[in-house]
Amino acid sequence: MTVEDLSACTGVSVRNIRAYQTAGLLPPPRLRGRLGLYDSEHQGKLELIRDLRQQGFRLETIKDMLEHTPEGAWSEYALISELFSTTFFTVEAPARKHIAEMAAHWGATATPEQRERLSRNGLYRRVGDTDEFEILSPALERIGIQLADLKVPLDTVLDLQDALIEHMRAIARAYVQQVFLAKIKGLTLQAQEKVSQAGARRPTVEMSAAEELKAFFERLRPLAIGSISAAFPVVLQQEFDAAVAGELKRKE
Repeated sequence: MTVEDLSACTGVSVRNIRAYQTAGLLPPPRLRGRLGLYDSEHQGKLELIRDLRQQGFRLETIKDMLEHTPEGAWSEYALISELFSTTFFTVEAPARKHIAEMAAHWGATATPEQRERLSRNGLYRRVGDTDEFEILSPALERIGIQLADLKVPLDTVLDLQDALIEHMRAIARAYVQQVFLAKIKGLTLQAQEKVSQAGARRPTVEMSAAEELKAFFERLRPLAIGSISAAFPVVLQQEFDAAVAGELKRKE
């Protein structure tokens, strides 16, 4: 298929496809004269890149993940990616609010800088070019409102959210890479061994294996969330004690 065909079937712009090639994430097309042609391997790999980008992974991280993934497995990864729709990963139903309603809890009007921070922190999605935002975690927004009741400034709440996102994303990536993708790679390698023994052309991860992965993630998700809930109170107490001890020592 041409680059335009590849763009149409994956929803990735031609510009981004070429950018992924330049960054080394996507191999160049096969040339027929001056015409570059792409195949199912390119499509599967591009769909995986697209989905990882939508989950917030940076290009450097994706490149590292792709370099450690068995060759010839991209169609299977695309199958798994399709099986795991974005709604499967969502715990709460998103809510939609106008920026003015959100800022009203602090008795203020949101500044352009604060609007921009909401647009890029990953917990809010701007609705078109409007001042409405889709709140991906209403529970976290309710915590923000309670912080407003405690007279914590809006910029401080945004700072806390930015720090939270940064560290939660790092933990999520660790779980995805070290546990979930490791499971996928194991299944793919098993499929490759079967292919090698049967003399077939390429590996195929069966739908039963994909369903097994879905069940695996359904069990993994609460464990990952629970590990954060279990560890954070301990770490919070340790940080509080260290801060108090530091202040007392400084005043001696």
